[in-house]
Parts: sequence; structure tokens; C-alpha cells
Amino acid sequence: MPLLQSTPDPVAAALAARKPAPSKAHESGIDAEHARRSIIFETDISGGVFGKEWLVVENGHLYVFIPNGGGPAETRHALPISEIRAARAEMHIGNGSIEVDTADLTIPLVRFTYASAAEATLVARWIQALVAGDDIRDETVEPRKRLCARCGRVLPEGSDICRACIDARAVMLRLFRYLAPHKVPASLSVVVIIVSAVLELVPPWIGGRIVDAVVKSVRSASTDMSQIYYYVGIFAASRLGMSGAMYAQRRLNAYLGARVLMDIRVSIFERLSVLSCSYYDKRNTASVMSRITNDADHLWDFLTDGIPWFMSTLLAIIGTSTVLFSMNAPLAALLLAPGVFVFLLNRWFQPRAKRRWQQVWHRISKMYAALGTTLTGIRVVKAFAQEERERERFRERNVNVFRASYEANALWATYWPILGFIMASGYLILWSYGGYLVIHRVMTVGALTAFGGYLMRFYTPFQEFSRVIDWSTRSLTAAERVFEVLDTEPEVRGAPEPVTPTVWRGAVEFDKVGFSYDGATRVLDDFSLSVRPGEMIGLVGHSGAGKTTLINILCRFYDVSDGAIRIDGVDLRDLDMEGFRHRLGIVPQEPFLFPGTIRDNIAYANPGASVEAVMEAAKAANCHEFVLKFPDGYDTQVGERGQRLSGGERQRISIARAILHDPLILILDEATASVDTQTEQLIQEAIQRLIANRTTFAIAHRLSTLRNADRLVVMEHGKMVELGSHDELMEIDGVYAGLVKIQTEVNKLRAV
Repeated sequence: MPLLQSTPDPVAAALAARKPAPSKAHESGIDAEHARRSIIFETDISGGVFGKEWLVVENGHLYVFIPNGGGPAETRHALPISEIRAARAEMHIGNGSIEVDTADLTIPLVRFTYASAAEATLVARWIQALVAGDDIRDETVEPRKRLCARCGRVLPEGSDICRACIDARAVMLRLFRYLAPHKVPASLSVVVIIVSAVLELVPPWIGGRIVDAVVKSVRSASTDMSQIYYYVGIFAASRLGMSGAMYAQRRLNAYLGARVLMDIRVSIFERLSVLSCSYYDKRNTASVMSRITNDADHLWDFLTDGIPWFMSTLLAIIGTSTVLFSMNAPLAALLLAPGVFVFLLNRWFQPRAKRRWQQVWHRISKMYAALGTTLTGIRVVKAFAQEERERERFRERNVNVFRASYEANALWATYWPILGFIMASGYLILWSYGGYLVIHRVMTVGALTAFGGYLMRFYTPFQEFSRVIDWSTRSLTAAERVFEVLDTEPEVRGAPEPVTPTVWRGAVEFDKVGFSYDGATRVLDDFSLSVRPGEMIGLVGHSGAGKTTLINILCRFYDVSDGAIRIDGVDLRDLDMEGFRHRLGIVPQEPFLFPGTIRDNIAYANPGASVEAVMEAAKAANCHEFVLKFPDGYDTQVGERGQRLSGGERQRISIARAILHDPLILILDEATASVDTQTEQLIQEAIQRLIANRTTFAIAHRLSTLRNADRLVVMEHGKMVELGSHDELMEIDGVYAGLVKIQTEVNKLRAV
């Protein structure tokens, strides 16, 4: 790991050889505790090639060491922390560097690859904290390549499961735990399976007795059919009982499978609903959905067919073996010998089949992801006439699925011929040695016939063992993916003992807030701002300045990397999350409407709201009039994502939803973007009613819409560069004034 807990021997020797320099901590305001702080960072680039260098902070000094053969490391840089003015990690093309500024020059200390970017950025922040005399927060970073703790293999992207270390038995036992709430039907199903297994042993025995009875009658020239009718009656009764058991088993299995599948799907959805936004940032929506649809369906097949079949097969093998050995142990031992080879064949076959089926599910997931992306953006596809391109992309994914499926199924071409030959050898033994025993009157013809029937029942499970392999590999892969979701912990967690402010007022404080999505690139850095209750704050800046990120961490979609956000004096991480979000309202740039009626969408946050309250909110949002123009009024279906409504209509319904929610803190994210002037005026009127007596954060590229904000925050590269009212910032004639001038010129050009 680049961040080391112990000092490498070459570095320790080099430090020991250096004479301790007098610390200048007091000159820069660095206290003794910070001066003693030790940081050891091992880079993966040296002299422009892959190699090791060490950046060490020790006793108030910063050193950079390079290898020197087998002896003490050579010192490249040695700087007192007191001479450093700033430290940062810069990302370049193909690599990055940690740089420090002194009073006279900028010094590039070490270089690193992207794989070490997160750790390098953290080290730069620690050095900057030492320079500023601030506390260093103990942080952990997730490496780009995460390794399995057991075998050291690289873990799949977005997954914590190592497929090579999966304990199949543990996965299956965990799957069986879903049967625990349904003990009565599960127990009945087991009883029925046992009864069925016993009844399945009757027909060969009856067949043998009938053959012996017929042979005896022929030899004695008797025409008495009573004994034959007796055995036929037993046979008919056993088949009738078998039919009833089969009916009961099918009904019970269908019930258990459906209930367990329902429980699994509910568990998956409950887990998905609490996972943080960062989980979805790393995954395709269609791929996540396949966990509930495709993977859960495979578990259904295994629970309803696979498990009962496996149990009945196991009982059949045990029962058949017992009967065979009771009839003739030597012959039974010879006939069971091929089973050893079948077992070895399956041991060879199963891991290979599992790997190929895992590849099939992976490619199916990618195919679903391509399908979901295309259907979601179908308007864009059609607008740019890219149907053929998307068809080709889907066709390519489908071909990949075909190839993987073909390779997985083609493996049976090797399996079946070998299995068939092993099975045939059992019958060769039966008719050879069994015929010998009949001729020598050791056993009867009926017993040999019964042996043939039981042998068929004994070998049939082995012949169909491919079904077990198929079910087990499919279900193991599906169960892995399902349990991976269920085992994923949300990065944003509720406080163990949540705190609620004595009085909710709406005061917001950003205290030296820093944030990074990937641990390497800082999106927000040292952002501090105090917002009074009821104050409106406008967020201004170019795309990528950090405005939306600021809103995301205020909503606690993500947790801050540094600093803290306080609501009415309470750290956001300590607040009751549900209680806080009940007091938070958002009007996004792209309003999302759920399939359903207009009334349902307005009352989404308050499902129990009366019709009168919904209509009052709609009037305040200037959408009541256009809603009444629809034949069904507030019962009008909005369609998928609200596609039956215009952009301005969807935005006003989104504002009505926020008004009905009655939030304490309101967030407006480009609420008037992409609408015409007349619609913008209606939306602005609705917004003015909405923001009254609420703490409001508004993002807008149309700066004219923020003139009434109490204060404007101008952001650049994740930092606040200007703060003040519109008039105050225009007087400064800085970044904000420049943006206003540019936008004014653009508007003049549009007017021409």
C-alpha cells in the first residue's frame, strides 16, 4: 500500500544518518503535536519509470528519498514544514504529482500513477493541514484495485465478492434461511417428498414379483391369475398414491417458491432503497434491476424445481442402494461401481460449467444495461437518427450473449457421451453377471428384472445430474449477485443515536467543507458559509464549479470528506435523516414525475393530502389552469416520466409538489432552465410564493433570476471566490460582474 504504517529500512537508515535540524514549528504556528506527525508515502514512479520513492513527514520536516542500491536511501528534497506555503496533488496526463509552494518557487516532490491518486491527494491534504496548523483527520481511501483478503485476487469492479472464494454451501444455507418463516408448508413438502421416494421404490419390486409369478405359472401350466391381480392392485395403489403426492408437492412447491421469491425481492428492494447515491453512480440502472428480475427468477426455478428434485434424487439413490444390497450385495456392489466414475466426471465438469455460466450472466447483464439505456434515451436516439447504431450495439451485446451461451451449452457435448458410456457399462455388468446368477439359480428372473428397474432408477439421477449442475451454477451465480446487494452497506448511514434540534429554524452552516467523489479529485475544498433562517442564497459559477455537489451534500446524498454541515447547530451526520428530509424540498432542473395521475405526483410527499390542499398547491404553482384543460383534470395520467406533459408543465407540477410538502429548507436547481420566456415568468411567480419564509439555495445560469437573492456565492473549482449581494458584487467588478457582462452580451446577440 502507498501509505505505509512502518518506515522502510532504507528510509529509516537515511533518517538516522541525518542530524536533527532545529524545528521551526514555532515560527509558522505549528504546535509540537503537529511537528511530530509522521507520514510515509511510497510512490510507484521513480525517475519517470515504475519504481519506488518515499515522501516522509517527520519532526516538522518533509523529505523525499530515492533508493540507493542496498544502502540508506538518498535524499532528494528536505524542507522544513515552516517554509511551505501550500501543498496539492496535481493530475496530469497518465500520472500525477505532489507539489508544494515555498516563498520563492514551486517544487514537484514526487510523481504517482492514477492507481495511487487517492492516497496522494490525501497526503497533500495532510501536508496542507500541517502547514495551516489544522487538525489532521484520520481518513481511509479505497484503492483503485481492491484485492480479496483471502486469495489476493483483484475483486470485480463494484463488487466485494471474490468468485474464487465463494463457499457454495454457505450460499445455499443462507438461501434456505428464507424458508424459516414458512416452516409448516416446508415441513409438509419434505414429508411429501419422502413419501414419494418410498412409493417410487414399489414399481420395480412389483414388476419382479409379477415376472416370477408368470414364470411359475408357465412352468406349472397354471392359469390362476389371482397372484398377478394382487400385485397389479398393489401397483395401481402405489401409482395412485404417487399421483396424490405429486399433486401435493407441486402445490406446496409453487406456494413456497412464490413466497420466498417475494421475500427475496422485497429484501433486495428494501436494501436498494437505503443504499447511497454513490452505489448507483458506479452501476448501470438496468444492471441493478436485473438483480430483482433475472437473478430472482433463477432463484425461483431453483427453489420450486431444483431443491425438491435434489432431495427426491438423494432419497432415491439411498433407497435404491438399500434395496439392491438387500437383494444381492455382490451384484449391487458391481453395479454401483460406475457411480464412482460418474462422481469424478461431475467433479471435473462442474467448475468449468460454473465459470462459463458466470460469463453468460455477466453478458446478459450488459445486454440489459444496453437495452435500458437505449429505451430510456429513445427520444435522443431518434432525434439524432442513431437507431441503426443502437441496433448494432444491441446486436453486438446479443451476439456476445449467444457466444457465451453456446460455449456454456457446448460443454455438454463432452459430458453426455462420456456419461452415456459409463451408464451403459452398468447394464453390461447386470446382464452378464446377473444372467450368470439366474442360470446358476442364485437369483430368479423376476429378481433380475427388478434389478434392471432399480438400476435404471439408480442411474437416472446421475444422468440427470446435469440438471443439478445447471441449477446449482445458475442459482449460485444468481444468489451471489442477490446477496451482494443485500450485504452492501450504505456509505451514508443514519446516526446510531440521532439528534433533533430543539427548534427547527432553517439555519445552515458549512464549516470548511471538502468533498471528493473518487477520493482523488477535490470537487469542493475548504468551503465555509453561514446561512440565516429564511435567507435566500444564489449559487453562481461555471459548469463543474461545485454548485450541484454542494446541493448533493446538503441533501446528504453523500457525506462530506472534510469539515461539517450543521443544521440549526447540529451536525448533519448526527441528525435524524428522515426527520431532516421531511423538512427539505427540492425542485430539480429535470423534474421527475412518476407514472400515475397529476394529483398523485403533486401529493407524492404527502399521500394523505386532501384534494383541496392539492388544488391550493397547484394554484400557487400556476399549474391549476392547465390541469383543468385536460379532460380528466387532476386524474390525468402523466405517462412514463411525465412524457405526456411539456417541460414547463412538469416543472410547475414539481413546484406544486414542493409547496404541498411545505419544506423548511428549499433547493432550486435550475428551476427555469430550458423553458420559454412566458413559462419562465409563470415559474418565477410560483417560485416567489414558494421561497417565502424558507431558507433557500438556488442554482441558476440565468443570473437575472438571482437578483433578488439575499447573497450570491460565486464558485470556481470547488472554492468560494466571491460572496455578497448582486449590487455588492457588481461594485467589486470581479468574477460575478464578468459573468453578468458576458450574459448581457449574449442576450444582445440573441435579440439581433
